[in-house]
Amino acid sequence: ATALFTAATPHLVIMLVLLTGGFFRSLQFTSLNALAIADIDQGGLSLATSFSAVAQQVALSLGVAVAALALEASQAARGSDVLATVDFAAAFVTIAAVSAASALVFVQLPVDAGEGVSGHAAGARPAPRPGDHQ
Repeated sequence: ATALFTAATPHLVIMLVLLTGGFFRSLQFTSLNALAIADIDQGGLSLATSFSAVAQQVALSLGVAVAALALEASQAARGSDVLATVDFAAAFVTIAAVSAASALVFVQLPVDAGEGVSGHAAGARPAPRPGDHQ
């Protein structure tokens, strides 16, 4: 959606798109962080959490590098020395494609991935909610 922004795009639309994107990114990072340590025993949690944080930072750095490369490639393809709006659109589309490709990894997860942390594991009892009587 950000690739479609122009100078005429209303500020409210831009804010809503960015707010929605931020919400879903936050939801995704929370889910992925939970899945990353779901099957780690108590003794390995510290190492797993550290490794996951480093992997996440490396992935973010690679994303920035890929976006910069897409900007430069688009600019070079146009034969210009100055960045234009179309170059940013190309970078956004490139990053969207890379992000969408991650789905190929996620579809390979077992159906029961994350059940241990979701409370849906076989035999798991959900935590009592306030107001529940035993």
